[in-house]
Amino acid sequence: MDGIQPNVTGRAIPRLGLNPNEAAESTGVSRTKIFEAIRDGELTARKSGKTTIIEPSELQRWVRSLPTRGRAPGNTPDAA
Repeated sequence: MDGIQPNVTGRAIPRLGLNPNEAAESTGVSRTKIFEAIRDGELTARKSGKTTIIEPSELQRWVRSLPTRGRAPGNTPDAA
């Protein structure tokens, strides 16, 4: 996840939050799955009025908490 988006002046502005659609696109899961994770307390979101904001670091933490399949991340196969 890049985290920096250019604005109309061309200057980079740090991306502090994502909406549920952006979070879903970034992680490759559905918007419904994002809201389910929030509802179930697996993913923390913030509210500003009706707007739901998900911090990129929280989204990364949630993705890393999901079950793994196959080889565990960071483990390399033994050389023969």
